[in-house]
Amino acid sequence: MAIGVKLVSNEEASPEVKQLFEQIEKQMGFIPPTMRAMTNKPEYLKLFLEKSRVVMGSGKIDGKTKLFVALTVSILNNCEMCITTYTNKLKEAGVTDEEIVELLSIIDLVGGLNHFNNGLMIKPSEK
Repeated sequence: MAIGVKLVSNEEASPEVKQLFEQIEKQMGFIPPTMRAMTNKPEYLKLFLEKSRVVMGSGKIDGKTKLFVALTVSILNNCEMCITTYTNKLKEAGVTDEEIVELLSIIDLVGGLNHFNNGLMIKPSEK
């Protein structure tokens, strides 16, 4: 549920937005509330979808790694919607519970080390 922003329904959507909804539903199987909220400014939704296609599409980094990075960022930003989405996408890609827990252990290790170094204001050295 979005606070203070209308989540545009299929029935309320303009023909242009209905076309975007069809594209999203075909790709994701549903229309996330985030995208229904973005629909209040259709140009922004179109920009977001294009940016997602470019960034998460083919490139030098494989799709599974991109999903692991997306999940990591979502965890660090405490975004429940994105954590759920990317965990489900990783599971669909064949990732095991053990791999997800391994990712979380890396986040825990590196995050703790970051806090330790920041707390002591330890700076990088040349060696």
